[in-house]
Amino acid sequence: MNYILHGTDRSRMEQRIEAIKHKHDIQQTIDFDCLQTEQTTILQEMDSLSIFDDKKMIILHHCTFLAMKDSTKYDLEAFIKRTDPSDQLIMIFCADCEKLYERRKTVKQLASMSTVYACMPLDDQSRRSFVMEKAKEKGMQIDRQTIDWICSRIGYDSLHIENEMEKLSLYSQKPTIADCQQLITPEPTDNVFKMVDALFSRNALLLLSYYRNFRQQNMEPVAIVALLASQIRFLFQVHVYVEQGMSQAEIAKILHAHPYRVKINAQRAQNFTSQELLDQLVSLATFDQEMKRGQIDKDEGFEQFVLKMLDA
Repeated sequence: MNYILHGTDRSRMEQRIEAIKHKHDIQQTIDFDCLQTEQTTILQEMDSLSIFDDKKMIILHHCTFLAMKDSTKYDLEAFIKRTDPSDQLIMIFCADCEKLYERRKTVKQLASMSTVYACMPLDDQSRRSFVMEKAKEKGMQIDRQTIDWICSRIGYDSLHIENEMEKLSLYSQKPTIADCQQLITPEPTDNVFKMVDALFSRNALLLLSYYRNFRQQNMEPVAIVALLASQIRFLFQVHVYVEQGMSQAEIAKILHAHPYRVKINAQRAQNFTSQELLDQLVSLATFDQEMKRGQIDKDEGFEQFVLKMLDA
């Protein structure tokens, strides 16, 4: 029995592997890195089954032979010939590519003999589907308004979503928005986006409102400033790369960032100049040092810092 997992979201790939292990009741797996392992070693392991063996799961990582650029030069015919339709030998092929290169006849043939899962980063549409999928897996019934609330606050990290949905399912099989407000830890990214917008639109009241919301979640001022600075720094990097004419896909690869995060920041970057972003980074760095040295009270200092910065 074969599974092919392809995509660029490592978290989703690991989650899918765990789900397959659970489905087949596998406790231990045999893992190989195809970029560092001779194919003969893998084939010997596949052939070592006997009538006395329990089910065996072999996981192959970095299966570039399924992508356009193959760095392994493996013979796929050898895998195809050894495909076992039963679950005595379970093969999981993991390929870090958006699409399988099915123009190659052997890739297409192996894919046709396998269960294929795409493990791509979540965007708005796929995130909603992912949340609903996890709710169904855990036997929860959630209405549309509650799903909307969850999606607006849970971020795009599939592992974080998985953990939050698990926590919610343990509390209730029919969770309400009130239940979610109590249990789900909001992903801070969206609020940081809003803080940045408030900062550059010189809306002090809104900026302080987001700051106080973070404080109510027991986040330290130093961490809030670091989060804000990190977002502005990322925005600056995207701004520079966009000016250089790079595509969003290229920027995401260079910055090792979620493609959707790059997309949103590329849109926001149009509203600022590079110098504006640098000036705010310098101001935040100075304030950060003053806090760490105990020269100012953290909470009062942040409010004074914001008012002073917006009055400048």
